[in-house]
Amino acid sequence: MFFVFAVIYLKLITTKGSYNNLNAKNKDYDTLVSFTKTKTAAAALALMLVSSSWTSVKAQISLNVSQTTLGAVIQKIQKQSKYQFTYDDNLSKMQVNAVQVKNGKVEDVLNKLLKNKGVSYVIKDGIIYLKKKEITTTPSTQQPRQKRTYKGTLLDENKEPLIGATILVKGTNHRAVTDMDGNFTIETDEPAPVLQFTYLGYKTMDMAAKEGHNVNAQMLPDSQALKEVVVTALGIKREKKMLGYSVQDVKADALNTTGDPSVTGALDGKVAGLQMNTSSTGLGGSTKITIRGNSSLTDNNQPLWVVDGVPFTDNQSSDVSAYGGYDRGGTSLDINPEDIESISVLKGANAAALYGSRAGNGVIYVTTKKGSHKQGFGITYNGNFTWSKVAETIPMQKQYGQGSQGATVYKTDEDGNKTLSSELAFGAPLDGRMEPSFLGENIAYRYYGDKLKDYFNTGFSQFHTVALGNSDEKGHFRLSLGFNDNKGLFDGEKLDKLIVDLNAGRTINKYLSTDSKISVSRMKAENRPMTGLNGEVAQLLFIPGNVRLQDLQTYTTQDQLHRNWFGPDMQYANPYYVRHRFQNSDERWRAFGYYGANVNVTDWLKFNAKYAFDYYRTRIQATDLSLGNSAVSIPGRHWSEIVTDDNMSRSEENNFEHNISFLFLGDNQVTKDLRLGYNLGANIMYQKYELLSAATKNMLEKDNWIFNTGYQLTNASENGHERSMYSAFGSLQLAFREYLSLDLTARNDWSSTLPKDNRSFFYPSASVSYIFSDFMRSINHSLPAWMTFAKTRLSFAQVGKDPNPYNLYNTRSYTYENGIRVPIPQTVKKNSNLKPEIKSSFEWGLEMKFLENRLGFDFTYYYTKTKNQAMLVDVSAPWTQQWVNAGKITNKGIELMLYGTPVKTKDLKFDLTMNISKNISRVDELANGVDHIYFNGDGDMPVKVGAKAGGKLGDIYANNLIKRDANGQMVIGENGLPMPVTSSDAGGNLEQYILDHPIGNIEPKLLMSVTPSLNYKGVSLTAMFDMRFGGDIVSVSEGMATAVGTSERSAYRGEYKELNGVSDYYMVVPGVTADGQVNTKEVSAQSYYSNIGLYKSQKGYAEMFIHSASYIKLKELALGYSLPKSVLKKTPLTNVKLSFVARNLCFLLKHTPGNPDGGYDTSMFSQALDFAAVPYTRTFGFSVNVGF
Repeated sequence: MFFVFAVIYLKLITTKGSYNNLNAKNKDYDTLVSFTKTKTAAAALALMLVSSSWTSVKAQISLNVSQTTLGAVIQKIQKQSKYQFTYDDNLSKMQVNAVQVKNGKVEDVLNKLLKNKGVSYVIKDGIIYLKKKEITTTPSTQQPRQKRTYKGTLLDENKEPLIGATILVKGTNHRAVTDMDGNFTIETDEPAPVLQFTYLGYKTMDMAAKEGHNVNAQMLPDSQALKEVVVTALGIKREKKMLGYSVQDVKADALNTTGDPSVTGALDGKVAGLQMNTSSTGLGGSTKITIRGNSSLTDNNQPLWVVDGVPFTDNQSSDVSAYGGYDRGGTSLDINPEDIESISVLKGANAAALYGSRAGNGVIYVTTKKGSHKQGFGITYNGNFTWSKVAETIPMQKQYGQGSQGATVYKTDEDGNKTLSSELAFGAPLDGRMEPSFLGENIAYRYYGDKLKDYFNTGFSQFHTVALGNSDEKGHFRLSLGFNDNKGLFDGEKLDKLIVDLNAGRTINKYLSTDSKISVSRMKAENRPMTGLNGEVAQLLFIPGNVRLQDLQTYTTQDQLHRNWFGPDMQYANPYYVRHRFQNSDERWRAFGYYGANVNVTDWLKFNAKYAFDYYRTRIQATDLSLGNSAVSIPGRHWSEIVTDDNMSRSEENNFEHNISFLFLGDNQVTKDLRLGYNLGANIMYQKYELLSAATKNMLEKDNWIFNTGYQLTNASENGHERSMYSAFGSLQLAFREYLSLDLTARNDWSSTLPKDNRSFFYPSASVSYIFSDFMRSINHSLPAWMTFAKTRLSFAQVGKDPNPYNLYNTRSYTYENGIRVPIPQTVKKNSNLKPEIKSSFEWGLEMKFLENRLGFDFTYYYTKTKNQAMLVDVSAPWTQQWVNAGKITNKGIELMLYGTPVKTKDLKFDLTMNISKNISRVDELANGVDHIYFNGDGDMPVKVGAKAGGKLGDIYANNLIKRDANGQMVIGENGLPMPVTSSDAGGNLEQYILDHPIGNIEPKLLMSVTPSLNYKGVSLTAMFDMRFGGDIVSVSEGMATAVGTSERSAYRGEYKELNGVSDYYMVVPGVTADGQVNTKEVSAQSYYSNIGLYKSQKGYAEMFIHSASYIKLKELALGYSLPKSVLKKTPLTNVKLSFVARNLCFLLKHTPGNPDGGYDTSMFSQALDFAAVPYTRTFGFSVNVGF
C-alpha cells in the first residue's frame, strides 16, 4: 500500500528536472537543482517506499529501438515499469546501441544498450544507478590543465549514506552522483575546486576539495523545504508552490514543543490569521476559533475540523450566564496532539471550496502519524509532566478593611457578643488592631493576603503516549495509547482522558490497497468550577482583606449548612461552600475513523472509496445542595430537614455522523510542457443529534445524590435533530512547465435544512499560480544570486452555508415541569423560504525566498463578502422575532509570514519565524428596516455587543453611559457623582444615542507571533511570543470588586473628615459641572465607587472598566537536549530527548487588570467580557521523548 501512495505522490510532484525525467537538456539542469532544493522530505520518503517495495513489482521490458539517445530509451523503460534512474545529466544525449527485445529483463536490455559505451550500472531497490566508466585519455599537444580526481562519501544527519545526491564543481559543468553507499568520484581541472552538494529535502552545502584527501560531507535537512508539500481539500497533498491560494502547514515538531495536552492550545499563535480565545473557566474550557475574522451575525464562525479525511465535530458546550453555569469546552480535546503529523489550515473559501457548506469558515485539516518504513518497527514514548499555579490576578487594595463610611461595622448576637459585619470593604484602615472576626475570635485587623491567589491549588498534569508501528511492502500500521491526567486549580477539579488510535493499511496487489483508521477515546471531567455570580471567583472578589480564608474553610457545622463571613444571601456566599454545593461530572465516549479502498485503474487514474464515521455520547450530571441561607437548625429540627430546594439533573447527548465518499483522481503529462490533474467525486453526509434530560429536587438524604430519591421530578425533555447533505464536486489543474498553474473547482450541495426550491446550491472557484523564478530560469534568464524563489498567486471562490436544522416551520414542542406536560412557547417565527448563505472570496499573494531559502516571506491580501445571512429580526405580535435572509458582511485584511535563518554554522543554527495578520470586519447591510443588531448574549450583563449597518462588527454598547462635555470630560452632578445620559440628553432616543457611542470593539487590529529557535550541538531552545494589538475588553470582575471596595482602583479614598455631620473619606471626582466649570464638589469615596462599580445589568458604568485588550505574552518556552547518536548507537534506543517546558510564563505588555483574552464560551458577546474568570496561570514542567 505504501508503494501505491508513494507512486501517486511521485507522479504528482514530478517535474522536468526530476529523476523520472532526467533526459532534459543541459540548460535545464538549473531547474533540477531548484527542484531538489524546494521539494519536501515527503518526496524522499515516498521514493524510499517505492524502493523498499520494489521486489514485488519487477516488470518485463519490450523494446525496439534503432538509433536514439539514452534519455529517450529511459523514458520508454519508465513507461513500462516503475524503475527510477539516477545518473549524470550529460549521459542523456549519449547514443546507444540498437535493441530489439520482447518481455526481457531490464538487465538484458541495459547490457545490450550500453555494450562498449563506457557506461556501467547498478540496480538496487528499484533504482538504476548509471555511471560513466573512467577512461584514460592521451594528453593533447595543447597541454590542457591537468585533471584531478576527487573521491568522497556523503551522509545524512543520521550518518547514513545519501543515495543519488548531486555533486557539482562550482563554476563548471562537472557533475557526479552518489552511489548506493553514498560514495562519489568526480574529475575536474579546476586548480582549487569547490564542491556543491544538493539533495532532495536537504540544505545545499559547499566544501573545498583538496588533492589527496577524501571529501567527506554530512548534509542536514532543510526545514524550509520540508514545508513545501501541504495537505489541501479532500486530504490531497499538493506542492505548495503550485497552489493559487493560501494554505499554512504546521509540522509535528513545531506544533507542540511544550507538550500541551490540547490540540487547540498547541496550535494557538502558529498560523497567521488564525485567532483563538480560550475561556478562563477551568480545565478544558471552550475555545473560540476564527480564521480571518468573524463573518457571521449568528456566531456561526467556527471552522470545520477534518482528521485524516474524516469531518470531526468540535461542538462547544457551555451554559454559562451571569448567575452561573458550566463551561465543558469543545470536543477537539478528543484528539491526541502526540498523534498528529501535521496540521494544514485552509484559510479562505478557495482552499475549502471542495468541502462545501460546512467549510465556509475555513478548514483545520489534521493528518495523523502512520507507521514508517524508514524507522522500521519502532516504539516511541512521550511523557510530559507539568505544574500550573496562579500567576496574576486582578489587583486588590490592601489598605482598608471590612466596614462602611471609613469605619468598622459590628453586629451583636443575643448574648451581647459583637462581631464584624459588613458586606463592603469601605471600612477603617487596616492598622493591625484586634477586632472580632465573623467567628467571634479576636484577630489582628490587617491584610491577610490575595484571596484570588491563596484560594487555589497548584494544578498538575501528566500526559503519556506510547506508540508502536511499522510498515513494509505489504502494509503499514501504527497503534498509539495516550493517557492524560489533569488536576485543576480548584479542589476536586479533575479531567482525565484516554485515547487509543489505530491506523493501518494493506496492499492487496498492484491494483488494490486498503486503508483504515479507528480512534476511541474516553474523557471524564469532575467538579468543573461554577462560573458567574454564584461561582467561587466572583465570591473571592467580594471578600475584604481582613477576612482570613482559613476561617472560611469550615463552612458547615452541626447547626448551620452554610456559614460565611457575611450573610449568606443571594449575593454573598462562602467560596468553600460553593465548591461543595455545586458538584458535577461529564463523561464522553467517542469513536471515529474510516475504512477506505484505493484502486489503481491505470498508471494515471486512481479511484478511492471511503466510509467515515464519528460518534460520541456524553453523559452529564450536576447537583446543587442549595444556597442554604436559611438552613439553620432549630430545637427538634436539624438543618437537613429544612432544606427542600436541593436538586439534581442528568442528561445524555448522542451525536452521530457518517460520510460516504467516492473520488476519482487523475494526473496526465499531456505534452512535454503541459500536465493535467483532475478529480471528480461525490459525498453523502448524514447527522443525527439527540438530547435527553431530566431533573429532580428535594433528595431523600441530603448530599447523597441518587436520582430516584428525589421527591419531585421538576423537568424532563427530549430534543434533537437530523440533517443530511448530498454533494458532487470536481477540480481541474492545468500546469504549464510547472511554473504556471490554473486550478478550477466546482461543487453542488443539496441540503435537507433548506426548502425544496432552495435546496440545491452551486459554487465554483478558480486560482492561478505563477512561479516567476522558474520561468526566468526556463528561458536562461539568470536571477540575482540572492533570489532563490519568487511566486505570485490569484484566486476567487464562492462557498455556501446552509442554516441550522428546523428553522423552516414552526412546530409544537413540550416539556415536563413538576411532573406536568407544558408547551414550550413559540416566540420566533420560522421561514420556509430560507436560502443558503453565500461567501465570495478574493485573494492575492506573493511569496519569495532568498539566500538559498535562508530568508523568505509569504504575503496575502484577501477580501471576503458574506451575504444572505440567516438572522433574526424583530416582528410584530404574536411573534417577537423571525428568521430572514439578510445582511452583508465584508472582511478584508492581510497576512504575512516571515521566516529566516540569520545564523547558521556547523554547530549553531538560529531560526526566526513571524506570523502577522490584520483583519477588518464591517457590516455593510442588515435587513430592510433594521439599522442595528445585538448578538446573542446575557441580558444580565452591563453591556451588549453587536453592530450598526455600515459600522464595524463587534461594537460594545454600554447599558448606561456617563454624560460628557465636548472635550470628553465627565459631567458631575450636584451630588458630586457622574451624571448619566438620559433620554432627554439623547433627544428622546436613548438607545440610538448608545448605538452612536460604542465604548469599544472586540476585534483586534493586529495579531502577531514571533518564534525564535536556537540549536547547538543537540541543545535546542525554542520560544513563542504571542501578541495582540487593539480591540477592547470590559473587566466586569474589576467593576464588581470596585463596587464593594476591594479592587485596587478603589484604594484612593481621599481625606477622612466630617462633612455635613457625616464622617467618611471624601474625594473630588475629576470632571466639570453642568455649566462647564471644574468640579469641586466633594463626595464620599464609598458613594463614588459604589456608583460606578458594576453588578448585573442595571448598576454602574461599563465605560469606566473598559481596557485595551492588547498584550505581548511569552506563551511557550522549551529547552531540550537530545543525546548524540554516537551515545545511543550501542543501545536499543534510537533517540532520547529531555526538555524543560513552560507555558504562559508572563505578560510583557498588558493593559487590562484581568485576562485580556476574555470570554466564557465561543460567542462574540462573551469575548467582550472578563467576567469572574479563573486567574491567569503559569505552567512549568518537563518532558521525556524516547524511541526504540
